[in-house]
Amino acid sequence: MSVLAAPQLGQRLAVLPSELVNAALRSLQPLAGRFAIEGDSVCFIPRFPFLDGTRYSLLVNAADAPEVWTIHRPKQAGAPATDVLAVHPSADELPVNQLKLYVHFSSPMGDGWAARAVHVRRADNAQPLDGVFLAMEPELWDSARRRLALLLEPGRIKRGLLPNQEVGYPLIEGVPIVVTIGAECRDAAGRPLRAGAERRYAVGPPVRARVVPSSWRCRPPAAGSSDPLTVEFDRPLDHALLEHCLWVSDAAGAPLAGRGSIGAGERSRRFEPQSPWKEGEYALTVDPRLEDLAGNSLIRVFDSDLTRAEDAPADARHAAVAFTCSPPRHAARSAPAQRARGVPGR
Repeated sequence: MSVLAAPQLGQRLAVLPSELVNAALRSLQPLAGRFAIEGDSVCFIPRFPFLDGTRYSLLVNAADAPEVWTIHRPKQAGAPATDVLAVHPSADELPVNQLKLYVHFSSPMGDGWAARAVHVRRADNAQPLDGVFLAMEPELWDSARRRLALLLEPGRIKRGLLPNQEVGYPLIEGVPIVVTIGAECRDAAGRPLRAGAERRYAVGPPVRARVVPSSWRCRPPAAGSSDPLTVEFDRPLDHALLEHCLWVSDAAGAPLAGRGSIGAGERSRRFEPQSPWKEGEYALTVDPRLEDLAGNSLIRVFDSDLTRAEDAPADARHAAVAFTCSPPRHAARSAPAQRARGVPGR
């Protein structure tokens, strides 16, 4: 082995969880990482930490048959402590060209379990749907490793691509589904979940239109109040992007401090200001990357028909929804009456 250069080691060696070794060895996806030579030793440096309580195997691809060497990381003491907090979208219906799902966990999670623990089946006859998700290496976790993003196979969603023409959409319009997260999914300490989780969705028609903020309904709060600004969308939007792609600015363009929250079914968003609203003009600014459930953004239609002019990509510019904070009507009506009775106006 010492005559091989470090880049060549990855062609001869592979590390993977031992429970997968009984599968067809040459078709397995090894763990992400790299091999390196240190003196007379060969080291494997994983992209993500090894999980406690998991047995790993090193496969050496010899000319005749692979050799298998096994190591075992001790399991940490303690009962399972991690739960599935939510599965998004929270809407009851998905478009047939749905692009993403999110799974939120209560603790940081380990890597490499999504393909084994997350499954989709028909709700009417419990038959599994194969090839729904895009195989990701590495998996798509947020920085805290508490939110997993799962991409439905884009090649089956985009019309005109061969997978879509041969197999069709990953989901079936009119056929409800159940998304299951198995308890075998491991947290960062190598422990399984306290319990699995599942969510049922109806599957409706495709959505093939850009996100247009001018079609939203804005409910401005009254000046002088700390009431929330509420914006209602014309369709459900991407939960993760809603947390980062909307903000409120004053007439000078300065962002306002406050707290945002997402409404039921990702069909609205509220913004509660840190200080009371002043009378005047404001704007809700929208990042053009904001998407709906089917991956349509302000810029483009994801499942597009390039022969349609309305599906052509738009300029990648921020959009603004203007609104005005005015004094409450009762205050304007009551002021003359107060002065007439000798009460000073404010």
